[in-house]
Amino acid sequence: MEPQNTSNLVSGVVSEVFPNQCNVILDHDTDKKLLCSYRRSQFLNKKVEWRERSPVAPGDRVEIKVLGSKDGVVENLIPRKNKIQRKAPGREGQVLHTIAANVDQVVIVSAFLDPPFSPGLIDRFLIATQQEEIVPLIVINKMDLAEDPSVTDKTPWKLYSDMGYQCFPVSAHDPVSLEILREKVRGKTSVFCGHSGVGKTSLLQELFGEKIGKIGSVNSYTGKGKHTTTVSLLLQPEPGTRFIDTPGIKEFGLFGIKPNDLIQHFPELYEVQQKRESIEGLSRYHSYLRIKQGLEDENR
Repeated sequence: MEPQNTSNLVSGVVSEVFPNQCNVILDHDTDKKLLCSYRRSQFLNKKVEWRERSPVAPGDRVEIKVLGSKDGVVENLIPRKNKIQRKAPGREGQVLHTIAANVDQVVIVSAFLDPPFSPGLIDRFLIATQQEEIVPLIVINKMDLAEDPSVTDKTPWKLYSDMGYQCFPVSAHDPVSLEILREKVRGKTSVFCGHSGVGKTSLLQELFGEKIGKIGSVNSYTGKGKHTTTVSLLLQPEPGTRFIDTPGIKEFGLFGIKPNDLIQHFPELYEVQQKRESIEGLSRYHSYLRIKQGLEDENR
């Protein structure tokens, strides 16, 4: 479909997505949000191998036609500079779920305990950020549960900091650590991702005082978090700063990566392999094997 005449259109950013509708924050009036309809067929690309579950996502830049004081219709979707996507869980065929678009950084939130630190999900998100050339930040929340929060030389995230990734141990009860993280996300668009129960939403509330979502507890039987945020939501707590809170993720299915090419997304393993040395026993070797096995199972 040909783009509409832009002379009578206004631009904005998608903040929340519903079936055939989305909320859009206007560029010229960031305090105003319109509920806009969209025609799915208008944005479908029949030539792509993978189709998207929804044609728009939080963070998407759009041009809309205003219909009233509270509603409008999406006419144009501005090309994305990047996106965070995963294989849509529980669906047949090649379907993608775009979690967020047009972001400056991905904040990968894990927990020190309750639930335990999860390197497997972190590795998957690191691969996704590599694919899109997005800056990753690794946040270890709930540091107040550590017996000695000052001891970090034997922590499970040390291997990531040793590789040069930015790691931030924080606690909702520690104003100093919160201020350090607050400065890292200020003035940028950040998407917060992680397992259920790691405290993404409560952390965001402490950072910016936004009352978003519902805060749940960790299931004492399974050790996994209860789903409290059900959809991705973009908020703008202050001028120039945006964050996207995402639902707790139990799995993050990668796509577009062949099993034999996966090693290239583990730089420290790839470097050793190129020297024709054994990668067995290296820190992320077992994580690499698990992800590779999953890709092989999906390709069968």
